[in-house]
Amino acid sequence: MIPTQLPQIITAIGGLGTAAFGLLEAIKPVVPWINRTGFSGIQKTVLSLTPDEPEARQPVNALPQKNILESLLANWMNGTDLASQKAIAKSLIKLHLSGANAPALAATTNVDPVQLTAVATSIVSGTALTQQQTDAYSRFDLIVTALLDEAYQHADQVYRNWTRALAALLAVALAFVGGWSLVGSWDGFWWKPDMFLALLVGLLATPLAPIAKDISTALATAVNTMQLVKK
Repeated sequence: MIPTQLPQIITAIGGLGTAAFGLLEAIKPVVPWINRTGFSGIQKTVLSLTPDEPEARQPVNALPQKNILESLLANWMNGTDLASQKAIAKSLIKLHLSGANAPALAATTNVDPVQLTAVATSIVSGTALTQQQTDAYSRFDLIVTALLDEAYQHADQVYRNWTRALAALLAVALAFVGGWSLVGSWDGFWWKPDMFLALLVGLLATPLAPIAKDISTALATAVNTMQLVKK
């Protein structure tokens, strides 16, 4: 390897990483569990904030727990803006609040159960909230917001980590196929230097993909600068 070729090599490795991410996007419709990655944490939080009720005691003008989860999953799989997803989830949770499930929600959010039950009853009946009820409802709103923010941020991190790992595996596989095709035989590739070089290229591809252009440009500029200095 000629040192002056390093910018081109980095660009090529970054291109492999970009190709791996593109291939991952292409196979998502065939492997739907990829888009569901991370949602289990959101589901756990939402389940605790939407206590399931018998059909006869379902909150009025609210979606059942099952439909809430289906709606949130659809938004998650379609990649809806994270802030919008959290706002939708909070709205559906607050609509699900009722006099029957208020004590359970109060225990989850550490809010006064008596006041939260009174809030739910007042909302259903259309009665104005007292100052104490307004304070309790505000605390409930803030705690629900914090719980959802934690759940969604963690889920988003899990999703990004998994997609990076899957893209890295695809990049390694592509590098292996490319290395093997250059050698022309499996015996001449397996456990040979070319195989380890392909492994190294595949592992570097996804981390370099977002910054390959900047690094290659910086290296090319540094090489040109040093050539000028030596003259």
